[in-house]
Amino acid sequence: MNLLVSVRSEILKLKRTLTIYLCILAAAFGPLMSFMENLDDLATEPRRNIAWTVHFLEGRDPVNIALLPFYVILICALMLQIEYRDKTWKQVLTSPQPLVHIFLAKFITLHIMIFAFLICFNLFLALSGIGTEMMLPTLYEGKLDVFRLISVNAQLWFLIMGLSAIQFWLSLRFRNFVAPLAIGVAMWFVAPMMLFQFETTAVEFFPYAFSMLAIVPKFAGNVVTYQWYSIVTALLFLFIAFLEFRKMRVKN
Repeated sequence: MNLLVSVRSEILKLKRTLTIYLCILAAAFGPLMSFMENLDDLATEPRRNIAWTVHFLEGRDPVNIALLPFYVILICALMLQIEYRDKTWKQVLTSPQPLVHIFLAKFITLHIMIFAFLICFNLFLALSGIGTEMMLPTLYEGKLDVFRLISVNAQLWFLIMGLSAIQFWLSLRFRNFVAPLAIGVAMWFVAPMMLFQFETTAVEFFPYAFSMLAIVPKFAGNVVTYQWYSIVTALLFLFIAFLEFRKMRVKN
């Protein structure tokens, strides 16, 4: 059984969970807030001739700060709890597929859901912009830098990779749904405290802060470095997670 089949099997399991609905709702939240803000502008003094690229870039702040980190924390907990909830780990681990395929299929599926979130978010941002422009035709002008939008979204994907690997490991390690969720949320709250309250340089090495740093002018110039930190963090915690995952074969 090859890796693609394993990934397909993991995706099919998601139909029995709230992950698809969570993806759509989480992705729609930011654009909805943007649309409501534009409606307020209509009642006062609306801006005019805004480039479409600016509309998309302004909408990414809540995603970098909270929406995507919280989404990843929650989606990891939900996905890895499927086997614990249904008590099917023994069946999965004894299936005719390499152990590494099972492990990688789950992590790849997690990133498929992250990719789906980013796609949905940008689609909803486009819809919110179109809806606003229908009421105020002079709000936007036809300038859209597609390459920059792709670059920004790819950048965000790399920045969140380290956090996703840590949460993947925690969700795999704990049978309790609440434990990885609580740890992830607590670590997220530490990030803005390190960044704004304590103003420590250690925040530049804290995986839960990488996506935030990308939109802070003081740190934005080092975003490529944070991407590499995130990739190294992901590789390290995936290695740790796989070592523990191998032991699960004996325990189950």
